[in-house]
Amino acid sequence: MNDMIRVGGKLALICAVAAIALGLVNAVTAPAIARVKAAQLAAALDAVRGTSQAGAEIEVSGDEVVRGYYPLSSGAKAQGYILKLTAIGYGGDMELLVSYDSTGEIRLIALMDNLETPGLGKEAEKPEYMEKFLGTGGDTDVPLSKQQLTQPQADSISGASITFMGLAQALHQGAGYVKEHLGH
Repeated sequence: MNDMIRVGGKLALICAVAAIALGLVNAVTAPAIARVKAAQLAAALDAVRGTSQAGAEIEVSGDEVVRGYYPLSSGAKAQGYILKLTAIGYGGDMELLVSYDSTGEIRLIALMDNLETPGLGKEAEKPEYMEKFLGTGGDTDVPLSKQQLTQPQADSISGASITFMGLAQALHQGAGYVKEHLGH
């Protein structure tokens, strides 16, 4: 009985020390992680805003895909919106920043946080991967299946169909959000 109490006490002490150490490490690294994430967001906003200026973020609640948006303008003239979207890929949630004009047409896309498979789904991080979606969403439907793509485009997503479908669905819903809630 005494051995069990002694072993249990040692284990409790080890757990307490580990919890304190993890808390201290988190306290030290959390501000640095926040700064890096803010810098990544700023760089992605610059990449997708084009020549327009992005306004302050407006958060969206109650939508599973659209998390927020930034109005785009050039001088006093509205130019469209950058939407923060969450897509579901093979590795889980994928965060996107996408600029749309006021008709819902996709102008530029930046894939941010994701856990997609290196060599397959990670290819979506490359700008040339996203070209198949540019110009769609307004008068042209966002391609939601391989059958809507050219053969070279379909070949480029081979092995990463779940990533493609997740991105396509999110981009389609983003275009619909612009048309329904933000478009002129």
